[in-house]
Amino acid sequence: MEKLSSQDAGFLKIETPECPFHVAGLVILELPPGAPDSYLNHLADKCRRLNKLFPVFNKKLENPDNLLKAAWITADDYNPDSHVLHYALPEGGRMADLMHLVARAHERHLDRSRPLWELHLIEGLPRNRFALYCKTHHALVDGIGAMQMIQSLFSTDPEQIIDLRKSHRDFSKHRHHPSLVAQLGSYAKGIVTQSRALPQLSRLLAHMATDAIKGNPDAMRLPFTAPRTVFNTELDSRRTLAVCDLPLNTVRRIAHRNGGTINDVLLAICGGALRRYLQAHSTLPGDSLIGGMPVSLKTAPDEPGNRLSYILSPFFTDEANDLRRLQRVIKTTRAAKSEMAKVSTAAAEDFYALLMVPAVLLTLTGNAGRIPAVINAIFSNVPGASSALYLEGAKMETFYPLSIITHGMGLNITVVSHQSKLCFGIVGCPSTQPGIESLSGLIKTSYQALRKTT
Repeated sequence: MEKLSSQDAGFLKIETPECPFHVAGLVILELPPGAPDSYLNHLADKCRRLNKLFPVFNKKLENPDNLLKAAWITADDYNPDSHVLHYALPEGGRMADLMHLVARAHERHLDRSRPLWELHLIEGLPRNRFALYCKTHHALVDGIGAMQMIQSLFSTDPEQIIDLRKSHRDFSKHRHHPSLVAQLGSYAKGIVTQSRALPQLSRLLAHMATDAIKGNPDAMRLPFTAPRTVFNTELDSRRTLAVCDLPLNTVRRIAHRNGGTINDVLLAICGGALRRYLQAHSTLPGDSLIGGMPVSLKTAPDEPGNRLSYILSPFFTDEANDLRRLQRVIKTTRAAKSEMAKVSTAAAEDFYALLMVPAVLLTLTGNAGRIPAVINAIFSNVPGASSALYLEGAKMETFYPLSIITHGMGLNITVVSHQSKLCFGIVGCPSTQPGIESLSGLIKTSYQALRKTT
């Protein structure tokens, strides 16, 4: 028996019928050249035995109905058919059909009486392709850990096969890229450290407040200053998933020409897409939308350890000119990183949690409408593989991350790089965000508009 940490138990306690707490990934693959008709059945059979490869897939809750003393035990009743589903799209299936199907799977909660993971193998995509959709509960594996688990199945060698005799390390304890809720979970434990960092945080907040008083439009935003939008409401259980990809090298060139980073360009592109979406629905606020964005505070690529924090950056949806929007993003994020770098690692890493605790508690208890919006969307950019990856000879074409949304924070945009592509995974709630699936196309429109100006 393994007792859950208070943080992981918290992910289970705050889960509601409207807000499941699983993270997922959607992988599109090309069938190997000359693959036999039995190839996908053989692959599905191997996936049913992934619990031998990943010990974490054998864990289940001792008593799902009592989370006060939540603990993991080994599942001695593991049933592979409950975890691995193999089916096909209708004949002539399109990417839109796949996304509709995966959205329904993403809406469903994981069964707490079983190990908290599922894998769907979906065949029938055009051009000899198929898909893998894998989801795990955040209490079992966090987002980065889930992504690493999926990627660990792949190899740079197309001849490599999955060796079920080789057990992988435990991915469940990966905490190098803390999520919003993970920051909240560690808040109580870090009270002493945070109190020591309070003078530094006070100075940081004072500088932010000074910018706000002066009306500086290109500064990091204070919490609770985001305009309320369709993304900041109570959610129901429905989900819309949208995906798209952009060319990495072109985005990198745009960043270089303008003295910014790839992350800056992506933030500006998303700002343009959100502006176009809200304009189309006549709901664009006068003030810019604000994104909650994890950033690295390292001063050199080879700096040991991890220095991560969050900044609240405007998407600059109030800026109509695409190039000026990028320039403003670069100016803001550069200043924000410089400001955050002046404080200690403890103060920087606890900054977001210290500011966001009241908002998170209210949004996760269904009281999001009682406070001003803290942020309008979560935006994250995660580096992926730079080389071609293969699964039993099938080449990975794209990898789309699909994350969590909650009451009051109803839009998540996560980007993962794969070879020459930047793969966007978008999660929204169609009940309050009509036509949100159009955001993937608007991201491409915003990218094209920015590319023409640079």
